[in-house]
Amino acid sequence: MPEARIVWRKTLLNKRTVAMLIAAEKIYHSKFKYLQGSYNKGGVEASAGTHDGGGAVDIGVASQSPAQRRAIVLALRQVGFAAWLRTPAQGRWPYHVHAIAIGDKDLSRGAAAQVLEYKRKRNGLANRGADDGPPGYYSMTWELYLKAHPAPPPPAVPDSSISLGAMAYARTHDAMTGAWGADRARVVAWAAHPKVAAIGRHETVPPAGVPWHLHFQQVLRKVQLKFKLPQTGIFVDGVDDQMKRYGYTITA
Repeated sequence: MPEARIVWRKTLLNKRTVAMLIAAEKIYHSKFKYLQGSYNKGGVEASAGTHDGGGAVDIGVASQSPAQRRAIVLALRQVGFAAWLRTPAQGRWPYHVHAIAIGDKDLSRGAAAQVLEYKRKRNGLANRGADDGPPGYYSMTWELYLKAHPAPPPPAVPDSSISLGAMAYARTHDAMTGAWGADRARVVAWAAHPKVAAIGRHETVPPAGVPWHLHFQQVLRKVQLKFKLPQTGIFVDGVDDQMKRYGYTITA
């Protein structure tokens, strides 16, 4: 089956290519500037058809230093791209990095040919010159990278359900018993969990003289601060999504 296409950062790509680019950006510790994506048949004559299908991307590096340009090429190669720095001396184009996702199901004929040239340690240009990029990754693919770098599971916390009704009630009431009281206690305990650490253990109960409903709002604000959310003190303003990531089920 063909790759699933998406528009990402105003660039047409496919989901596999986007996942690879995100991983490469993480290695480089900065976002890339995208000049051209995939599925751009006849869009740029100088591309020689390599962007007609999927898996192809051009990254702007005109403002980067030589060391930064090389680091971008290296990061792309490390996650399974056939990638090269293209310079004005090589053709009628600005400094940019040209990359082809090895193993993409939608590669154009020109892109597939460039992958073969890369594996032969060539530069992917018509002159078939020697590869001028960082060596050592000619056999890398995205699947091999994922096998060596599996995504870490979310931090383990108990799987429980949280009622939205209980959360709304907790913002305006102090006394809570039964299942709803247990839900409030779960949220506060989750916020204090060492792998969340939005609040300290001493903050699982309100200070003397502070009503429970005001304390609960403050706990939610600290959770929102932790996850860089608007600090409203309302459970559904992003806190619910974070708890889902940690294995909780949100009910009505």
